[in-house]
Amino acid sequence: MPYCLMIWRSFLCYLSFMDFLYDPIYFLEELKKVQLKGPRLGMLQLQALNSEYTFATDQCKNCYLIMNAVRNEDCMYGRDFYNNDDCVDCDHIEDCQLCYECLNCHHCYNSDYLQDCDNCRDCFVGYDLKGCESCTGCVGLRKAKYQLFNQQYSKEKYLEKIKALKPQEIWARMQDLKHTKPRLYAQVFNSENCTGEYIHHCQNAHACFDVERCQDVGYLTESKNLKDSWDVFILEDSELCYEISSSHKLYNCNFCYMCGRSRDLEYCEFVWDSQHCFGCAGLVRKKFHIFNQPYSEKEYFEKLDEIKSDLKAKGEYGRTHFPSSYSEEDTVATWERL
Repeated sequence: MPYCLMIWRSFLCYLSFMDFLYDPIYFLEELKKVQLKGPRLGMLQLQALNSEYTFATDQCKNCYLIMNAVRNEDCMYGRDFYNNDDCVDCDHIEDCQLCYECLNCHHCYNSDYLQDCDNCRDCFVGYDLKGCESCTGCVGLRKAKYQLFNQQYSKEKYLEKIKALKPQEIWARMQDLKHTKPRLYAQVFNSENCTGEYIHHCQNAHACFDVERCQDVGYLTESKNLKDSWDVFILEDSELCYEISSSHKLYNCNFCYMCGRSRDLEYCEFVWDSQHCFGCAGLVRKKFHIFNQPYSEKEYFEKLDEIKSDLKAKGEYGRTHFPSSYSEEDTVATWERL
């Protein structure tokens, strides 16, 4: 075969390969291969002590069956726990101690069955209580003490009356009392220009839910300390992020799942302490990788520009293509659909 013809055929094969490489379907297949090549994490725990059966936790001690939790001790059964001690069966609580069956509460002590309460102690069955002590079956009180069903009593009379009541009766009467009191349209505190629910210390937050200390963000759920980020589910201490789920301490990252302490990632999962990675999974302390393959810095940016330019031309870049593990709990059952 003439040499020039061999060169021409090789060039045509190269063009065919490049078109195949950047085809969106092939792009997805490569992501799946990278995902399944390494072992899958059963539990994600950082600095855990005697807390084997917890998920997405950091700095937890003697904890059991909690998830999305940081700095807790002797807690079990719940999620979104932050800085708590001896709390059981709670959801979205922070800086609480000796609490049971509490929901969306902050700085509460020795209290049970509270919802949307702050700075309360020794309270039982309450809703929207702020700065209260020794209140039972109450709704919408502020800095109250020794009240039963929003009625004031002396300490002795209060203790006498609550002893004669059954928990079921207290709960039923409190639910009826809720319908007689005004209620906030949304739990938004110390925030400016925000829409959503359960927003604390935020600015310019659009359609956000269960967020704290965020600025210039939109469509967030269960996120803390974010700036300039959009479309996020569970992320902390990050900036310039888009389409992120269950991650921690990221900068300028897009379309990532279970990544942490990294920057400049795209389409990655389980990538930690890394930077400039695209379509990678299971990497630690790596730089300039595409589909888990290393490149020089120059080669990386050239190859990345080619891939992204072609995907953008096809209208595929930026669309959510992730396999099911990005949007569902990562279990063996989901692998069948990868």
